Amino acid sequence: MRVLFYYRGSEHIGVESIISYLKSKGHLVELIYEPALGDNGYIDIPFLNNFFYNEKLIVDKAIRFRPDLIAFSAITNLYMPIKKLAKKFKKVLPDVPIIVGGIHPTSLPDETIKEDCFDMICLGEGEGAMEDLLQQMREKRSYNNIKNLWVKDASGQVHKNPKRPLIRPLESLPDPDKSLFAKYGVLTSRIMVMTTRGCPFACTFCVNNFRNAAYSDEVYLRQRSVPNVMKDLINIKKTYKPKRFRFEDDVFAFNQRWLNEFKVAYRKHIDLPFHCYVTPSTAKDEILKSLKEAGCESVSMGVQSGNEAIRAKLLHRKHTDELIIAAAKRINKYGLKLIAEFIFGFPEETPEDMWKSFELNDKLGAYNTASFIFYPYPKTELADYSIKHGYLTKEDYDKIKEGYGSYHTSCWLKLPYKDEVYKYNALLPVWNQIPKFLKPLLKKILKLKYGFIHKFIYMLSVPLIDFEEFMIRIKDMPRMILQTRKALINDDWDKFYKEVSTISH
Repeated sequence: MRVLFYYRGSEHIGVESIISYLKSKGHLVELIYEPALGDNGYIDIPFLNNFFYNEKLIVDKAIRFRPDLIAFSAITNLYMPIKKLAKKFKKVLPDVPIIVGGIHPTSLPDETIKEDCFDMICLGEGEGAMEDLLQQMREKRSYNNIKNLWVKDASGQVHKNPKRPLIRPLESLPDPDKSLFAKYGVLTSRIMVMTTRGCPFACTFCVNNFRNAAYSDEVYLRQRSVPNVMKDLINIKKTYKPKRFRFEDDVFAFNQRWLNEFKVAYRKHIDLPFHCYVTPSTAKDEILKSLKEAGCESVSMGVQSGNEAIRAKLLHRKHTDELIIAAAKRINKYGLKLIAEFIFGFPEETPEDMWKSFELNDKLGAYNTASFIFYPYPKTELADYSIKHGYLTKEDYDKIKEGYGSYHTSCWLKLPYKDEVYKYNALLPVWNQIPKFLKPLLKKILKLKYGFIHKFIYMLSVPLIDFEEFMIRIKDMPRMILQTRKALINDDWDKFYKEVSTISH
């Protein structure tokens, strides 16, 4: 069976895993990838985007591939362009069923399945469900009964099937296949890897909060064995020759026994610098020492708010200021670069609370600071709280469900000081970088009415949040957009099917 995937903006490890699984079952898999240069705050030049990537190129490639199934993976912020493209595919390839998975349809299944462009949605993990679907399609049997799928039949009736057990152990899956993303030039010199599925925490603003609740009868958090991770890393290092790795686990270092084994194997087989995520409660001496011994050069740590009451009451992050400061000191003690992360625009947050984030950040000695705006992801606990207490209107929540806005650009809550949210979000990364004698000037700018100067500073802050990643993206951008056009135009599917047809006859 032939499966066409679509994704945009970056590689996606979940999609790579499903691609690998389906290939291992003998299916033919292709990818359409859209660079979407402006999605992550990087340079967006519309006419350049359109030249290297446009609707005609996409449609022509899809037609050449002749898919039996078209598959999308959607986070909320990508839902709008995905729905738009799905509608286009439905027009030009009306007989090809379209399935969408990912956290957005998983959290909003009823809303998503109503769309005419989607024939099926996948709730939760997709590997087993996709293989069952393709097998029953191949055998021309009904696929209305596949667990983890909601399926619309010819009459429009939706078959809402139960969820299947979580995949365990994760080693039962083949390593994620990066080759299709690599063909588009997506992989940079710092390659993403995940060793877990899930998170040990349930912060109210995060999609893990919803996902953990959906699997309350099982432990969603699972971790790959060290030998399994090493096998994957060795293959990636040999094939793509990265200079660094970036572990995208929500919390990488939470299991000391696993980390003890990992640090020895990583030094022996990989020995490349890497970045990962920690929390104030996991940034313990033994863990940080092990990370440093393994080759870690930098860590991101979510602080989120400088106000203890907000962290405890609204976010379920019971870290005192003292605990956060102590964790930062330990991180710096072991020579790890700290990237501190804050969010502005929470319910009940005042400008005084926002300033506390600046004050707390000053005590952390962070190498860089990243700031974001609270985005009420559907079905998360804090989104529900915002609606219940009048901070989020039904009309705005409906727009969020459609994918409007992002945690970089949009404050959705009804706050009397919304402009302050944008100002504090724009200035914190710069505040972290400038010398002390310039900070009084920045404080004056903070008091000005929100306008061009703050937007300009925010634009400057994009590379400051992760300068190394920004420079990697800028350096690799020409190669990526050239390879994108090449991957969309120069494939051999017409030749392949002609040869297959000749052999079969």
